[in-house]
Amino acid sequence: MKYFVAILLSSFLLVSCHHFKEPELKGIDKVNIGKIGFSETKVVLHMKYFNPNHFSAKLKEAEGDAWMDSLYLGHFRVDSTVFVPAKSDFIVPVNLGIDMKYLIKHSLSVFVNEEANIKITGTARAGRNGFYKTFPLKYNGKQNLAKLFGQPFESND
Repeated sequence: MKYFVAILLSSFLLVSCHHFKEPELKGIDKVNIGKIGFSETKVVLHMKYFNPNHFSAKLKEAEGDAWMDSLYLGHFRVDSTVFVPAKSDFIVPVNLGIDMKYLIKHSLSVFVNEEANIKITGTARAGRNGFYKTFPLKYNGKQNLAKLFGQPFESND
């Protein structure tokens, strides 16, 4: 009986430790503006990912930094567990606090363009069945600001 339990446990561990591929960050799906303040504005970035694994998982934590056209926006943190479906796209809501004094001081011109280059760096921790892996978050790409904020931006043409 001891051997049966040991073999069963070993089999479970081998299956659980199957090679975990890192989710692919595809970009920002949309942005919701929360509390607007003179010193800080809270926004929620809806980060779009793809899970290349044939199994579902959970994202337990994530944090990092965000830039728009080389202007530092602030530090973000994921404050809730997110279910990650197998072989599918999923959205991770990310809370970002933007230092408005810094933003106003360094560049309002970022918001007059139709597109902006968004850069995200950080780390995330995801896995399943008690086995979690920390992996880097990296994204650098052009985003249409009208689509992100859900409102039209005027062109400079």
